[in-house]
Amino acid sequence: MNVSGINHIVLKVRNLAASDAFYREMLGLQLVGKRGRMWFYSAGEHTHDLALLEIGAKGIIPSVEHTGLFHVCFDVPNEDALRRLYRKLRAAGARVSDGVDHIVMHSFYVHDPDGHMIELGVDVPKDQWTNKDNPFVDDYEYEIS
Repeated sequence: MNVSGINHIVLKVRNLAASDAFYREMLGLQLVGKRGRMWFYSAGEHTHDLALLEIGAKGIIPSVEHTGLFHVCFDVPNEDALRRLYRKLRAAGARVSDGVDHIVMHSFYVHDPDGHMIELGVDVPKDQWTNKDNPFVDDYEYEIS
C-alpha cells in the first residue's frame, strides 16, 4: 500500500491568536474546530489541512541549521489570486519574498508569526514542463507584483 497525498500538517506556535490572524485573515483558511490549545483550519479539501498547537511564549524558533520542516506550500487557485495574495501580504507588512518560477510552479514565500516559512503557489500546467529533462534543476525570477 502506498500513501496517496498529504492530509494535514500540524505546526507548533507560540500564540494562537497571532497565528490565527495570519492563517485565517491573511491566507483565508477557515477555522473549523478547536480542541484546547489546538485549532484546526481547512482550505476546503480535507476536514482540516492545518492544525496549530499553542506551546506558549517560551517556544523557541528553530534556526536554519536545525533539521525539521523547511516550509509548507499552500495552493492558490490561479495566477491572479497569487498576485492579489502577494499584494495583500506585502501591504500588511509581512516578510514576503520575490516571486519564484520553479518551472513546475510559480510561487512566493512568507514567514508566519512564528517564523515558519510558508510557500504560496500555482502549479504550471504539465504540458509546459514535461519535455524538460529535469524541471527541478533551476529556479528563476518570477514577476509577481
